[in-house]
Amino acid sequence: MKLKLTIKTRLTLWYIIILTMTLIAFSSFIFINVEQYIYKQVEIRLKNQGEQIIGEIENSDLREESIEISPIINEVKENADKDFLIAYYASNKKLVSTNKQNDILPDKLKADNTFSTIELENDNLDEDWALITLPINSKSSSGWIRVAESLDSEEKILDKLILISILGISIFLIAAITGGYFLAGKALSPIEKINTTARDISSSNLGQRIEEKNTDDEVASLIITLNQLFARLEKAFEREKQFTSDASHELRTPITVIRAQSEKILRRKDLNEECKETLKIIKKQSDYMGHLIEQLLLLARSDSGKQIIEKEQFDIHELVEIVAGEFRAIAENKNIKIITEQSRETLSILADQSMIIQLLLNLMDNAIKYTPEGGEVEIITGKRDEKLIIKIKDTGRGIPKEEQDNIFKRFYRVDKSRSRKKGGTGLGLAICEWIVESHEGSIEFESRTGIGTTFIIKLPVF
Repeated sequence: MKLKLTIKTRLTLWYIIILTMTLIAFSSFIFINVEQYIYKQVEIRLKNQGEQIIGEIENSDLREESIEISPIINEVKENADKDFLIAYYASNKKLVSTNKQNDILPDKLKADNTFSTIELENDNLDEDWALITLPINSKSSSGWIRVAESLDSEEKILDKLILISILGISIFLIAAITGGYFLAGKALSPIEKINTTARDISSSNLGQRIEEKNTDDEVASLIITLNQLFARLEKAFEREKQFTSDASHELRTPITVIRAQSEKILRRKDLNEECKETLKIIKKQSDYMGHLIEQLLLLARSDSGKQIIEKEQFDIHELVEIVAGEFRAIAENKNIKIITEQSRETLSILADQSMIIQLLLNLMDNAIKYTPEGGEVEIITGKRDEKLIIKIKDTGRGIPKEEQDNIFKRFYRVDKSRSRKKGGTGLGLAICEWIVESHEGSIEFESRTGIGTTFIIKLPVF
């Protein structure tokens, strides 16, 4: 499963990753340089001590076989800041004298290296030492002087530096995460405002615009581009709505004339059967076109906000009985049973009564059209959560799952071939949705293929 992160979170994460890598690299650079400086100072100190001892030997003009290092060591230690391990090795690299026996001062030199650090492993602890080996090149004596000291204090300094770096990076990162998240949110807050405004803009309020900023940054440029896009969309929608309205008005009169003339001629008794059949087809199609034009005009007025909604208070029970009565004769012809199940509680709503009637007529018409003979159509009313609930339930063939997301689209028909024959225009459910939404309600449905469909309407109770 792919993890979805917001832009603000992604920006903060990238900022923290880059900052963490930068801090680690900088801290490593500081640590390496401090470590090299400390070891360099140790080397200088050891070299000075070794050269001081060699100087004492050379000044005393001691021969190799008579060197006694301890008195010289004691004299050096009096002026030394730290305790040193000091050993004298003869020219054959064998240990002659030392102030303290230790594993880093072997009995015989294996190498005459100048400066190095070694780790001495004991049973109780591991200890690091630094040592330097210097040659004696006097006229009377030769050999090597090895000086060593523990790096315990230096290691403590370096360990403390690591601890301070870790704590400093941690504290800095916590502050950076908090500040980075806040700054990322502040930088992206105009995008959230754009998103909110753009989400609120729909076909009914395309005139709304995103507030422009008096800046010359990328966000201001985006706002200008989006506002220009909305302006173009508004013009396109206005042209489409105007065309639909104008076309419907222009077609209304000729369709009415065709219908009236066909009805008039059909009343004549001297028509032969062929003419009658032709005129019946013309009348049927003109009725269909007239119905389609009325629906188009309603939707055009609703889109432009010109459709007047005259709200009044009325009881839904009586309205449901009137609508059910309208379809009883049609239902009986198909052997379909209409059942009304109404709440005993009086349910009053504040709505446009003619629109609610049209809403119920459209849903009942669909239910009866697509319910086979012997089926049932049920109208149920009730109240839940201060909402009027109207359910129109049928035992029809149901709506296929792949079609369910499209049924409220204009001119959409589940069965293209049969819907036209049944007189459907594909606008009925789109009108139902608009009526419900204009009354601050909602419409949804449940459908199972072969079992039936239930439309559920929720409206505010007065």
